[in-house]
Amino acid sequence: MEKFKKFIGKPFKLEYIQDPEFLKSLSICCQNIPEKIEEFEEIEFLIDDIVMCVAVLNGKIKRIMLVKLNKENPDECSPLTKEELEQFLKKNEEKLLKFFENITL
Repeated sequence: MEKFKKFIGKPFKLEYIQDPEFLKSLSICCQNIPEKIEEFEEIEFLIDDIVMCVAVLNGKIKRIMLVKLNKENPDECSPLTKEELEQFLKKNEEKLLKFFENITL
Protein backbone atom coordinates (compact mmCIF):
# COMPACT_ATOMS: atom_id res chain seq x y z
CA MET A 1 0.00 0.00 0.00
CA GLU A 2 3.05 2.27 0.26
CA LYS A 3 2.90 2.97 -3.48
CA PHE A 4 -0.59 4.43 -3.06
CA LYS A 5 0.37 6.94 -0.34
CA LYS A 6 1.62 9.33 -3.01
CA PHE A 7 -2.00 9.80 -4.14
CA ILE A 8 -3.20 10.93 -0.70
CA GLY A 9 -3.77 14.68 -0.73
CA LYS A 10 -3.81 14.90 -4.52
CA PRO A 11 -6.69 16.63 -6.30
CA PHE A 12 -9.36 14.22 -7.52
CA LYS A 13 -10.63 14.25 -11.14
CA LEU A 14 -14.15 12.90 -11.45
CA GLU A 15 -14.32 12.59 -15.24
CA TYR A 16 -12.36 9.32 -15.39
CA ILE A 17 -14.60 7.47 -12.96
CA GLN A 18 -17.61 8.74 -14.91
CA ASP A 19 -16.17 7.00 -18.00
CA PRO A 20 -17.47 3.40 -17.98
CA GLU A 21 -14.96 2.34 -20.65
CA PHE A 22 -12.04 3.50 -18.52
CA LEU A 23 -13.32 1.55 -15.49
CA LYS A 24 -14.12 -1.49 -17.64
CA SER A 25 -10.60 -1.44 -19.12
CA LEU A 26 -9.27 -1.89 -15.58
CA SER A 27 -11.94 -4.42 -14.49
CA ILE A 28 -13.17 -1.96 -11.86
CA CYS A 29 -16.84 -1.50 -11.11
CA CYS A 30 -18.40 1.53 -9.43
CA GLN A 31 -22.06 1.22 -8.47
CA ASN A 32 -22.67 4.78 -7.36
CA ILE A 33 -20.83 7.43 -9.37
CA PRO A 34 -21.44 10.98 -8.15
CA GLU A 35 -22.23 13.70 -10.66
CA LYS A 36 -19.98 16.10 -8.78
CA ILE A 37 -17.70 16.01 -5.77
CA GLU A 38 -19.20 17.70 -2.76
CA GLU A 39 -17.20 18.74 0.31
CA PHE A 40 -16.92 15.07 1.33
CA GLU A 41 -17.54 11.94 -0.75
CA GLU A 42 -16.84 8.26 -0.27
CA ILE A 43 -16.78 6.40 -3.56
CA GLU A 44 -16.76 2.61 -3.55
CA PHE A 45 -15.22 0.50 -6.29
CA LEU A 46 -15.48 -3.27 -6.63
CA ILE A 47 -12.45 -5.21 -7.78
CA ASP A 48 -12.99 -8.96 -7.69
CA ASP A 49 -14.57 -9.44 -4.24
CA ILE A 50 -12.72 -6.51 -2.71
CA VAL A 51 -14.23 -3.09 -2.10
CA MET A 52 -11.93 -0.13 -2.48
CA CYS A 53 -13.30 2.95 -0.75
CA VAL A 54 -11.82 6.28 -1.80
CA ALA A 55 -12.65 9.14 0.54
CA VAL A 56 -12.46 12.60 -1.02
CA LEU A 57 -12.39 15.69 1.18
CA ASN A 58 -12.47 19.17 -0.34
CA GLY A 59 -11.65 17.74 -3.77
CA LYS A 60 -8.56 15.79 -2.64
CA ILE A 61 -8.09 12.11 -1.87
CA LYS A 62 -8.06 11.73 1.88
CA ARG A 63 -8.09 7.93 2.35
CA ILE A 64 -7.93 4.68 0.38
CA MET A 65 -9.30 1.61 2.12
CA LEU A 66 -9.60 -2.02 0.98
CA VAL A 67 -12.05 -4.47 2.57
CA LYS A 68 -13.44 -7.85 1.61
CA LEU A 69 -17.15 -8.50 1.27
CA ASN A 70 -19.03 -11.25 3.01
CA LYS A 71 -20.60 -13.15 0.09
CA GLU A 72 -23.49 -14.31 2.29
CA ASN A 73 -24.21 -10.80 3.57
CA PRO A 74 -22.94 -8.07 1.19
CA ASP A 75 -23.61 -5.37 3.80
CA GLU A 76 -20.89 -6.92 5.97
CA CYS A 77 -17.21 -6.40 5.31
CA SER A 78 -13.95 -7.12 7.06
CA PRO A 79 -10.30 -6.12 6.72
CA LEU A 80 -7.96 -8.12 4.55
CA THR A 81 -5.34 -10.23 6.21
CA LYS A 82 -1.73 -9.42 5.38
CA GLU A 83 -1.63 -12.43 3.04
CA GLU A 84 -4.89 -11.45 1.32
CA LEU A 85 -3.66 -7.89 0.83
CA GLU A 86 -0.36 -9.09 -0.62
CA GLN A 87 -2.15 -11.45 -2.99
CA PHE A 88 -4.67 -8.77 -4.04
CA LEU A 89 -1.92 -6.22 -4.70
CA LYS A 90 0.20 -8.73 -6.60
CA LYS A 91 -2.73 -9.30 -8.94
CA ASN A 92 -4.06 -5.71 -9.15
CA GLU A 93 -1.28 -3.27 -8.30
CA GLU A 94 -0.52 -2.13 -11.86
CA LYS A 95 -4.14 -1.42 -12.75
CA LEU A 96 -4.71 0.38 -9.44
CA LEU A 97 -1.67 2.58 -10.05
CA LYS A 98 -3.01 3.37 -13.54
CA PHE A 99 -6.42 4.11 -12.01
CA PHE A 100 -5.02 6.56 -9.44
CA GLU A 101 -2.65 8.18 -11.93
CA ASN A 102 -5.67 8.97 -14.12
CA ILE A 103 -8.02 10.21 -11.39
CA THR A 104 -5.52 12.60 -9.77
CA LEU A 105 -3.71 15.71 -10.93
